Amino acid sequence: MLKWVRMTLKRGISDWLKEYQLISDTWSGKLPECYKKISLSILEKVFMTVLIFIRSLSLVHIKEFFSSYKIRSEISEFYVLAWFVVLLWLLWYPLSSTAFLFVIVVYRLIDGLNYRLCIVFVDRYKRGWGLRSLNRSLLILMFNYCEIIIGFAILYLATYSIGYSNSNRIITTPIEALYFSTVTITTLGYGDMMPISPLGQKLALLEPLLGFILVILVIGVFLTGVRDIKEKTEED
Repeated sequence: MLKWVRMTLKRGISDWLKEYQLISDTWSGKLPECYKKISLSILEKVFMTVLIFIRSLSLVHIKEFFSSYKIRSEISEFYVLAWFVVLLWLLWYPLSSTAFLFVIVVYRLIDGLNYRLCIVFVDRYKRGWGLRSLNRSLLILMFNYCEIIIGFAILYLATYSIGYSNSNRIITTPIEALYFSTVTITTLGYGDMMPISPLGQKLALLEPLLGFILVILVIGVFLTGVRDIKEKTEED
């Protein structure tokens, strides 16, 4: 039993450290693996390095301690679903510590967004990335978009930074926070609610920017990925 534990830990840590080997491959010219005619610029390499490093800190790497590819894939999906449930729970039953609540929500927002960007700017250059990866990533992307809405709703409630424009009353319920967060990220701007503090203004400014990154940048590159997959299939 002890031997199995040691082997599992050794394999998991080794696979986890492959993220840093990926950084080395980025700078040594081993990436892209799929498109040998493409040469990465210095800006791309720096950006990819930052993305990979942030991903190396993600708790999703707990999957590396399992040898089965199917189990690893299922853990990745469970990880996303679990965070989605956690954020919903925090919206209705927030922690007493606002600082700790901020840490949890901000961590997940960075973690989720960075993982999607890694798929777009890093993983699709690796051999074996194909249509299944694209479909699965698009599905998870929808959860990430909803996480942004829920995450910011939590922050709006925790900071008491949003109120009604025609009165001094601040929003205090999860439904009100979800409503304002959805209106903000979609830039509808009905005007019935508004930020009432500098922090609220910063949050309301940041949320649609993150939404645009996911909707415009990520999905746009995913559509390019569909074209690339088709081209590679025709070449094969």
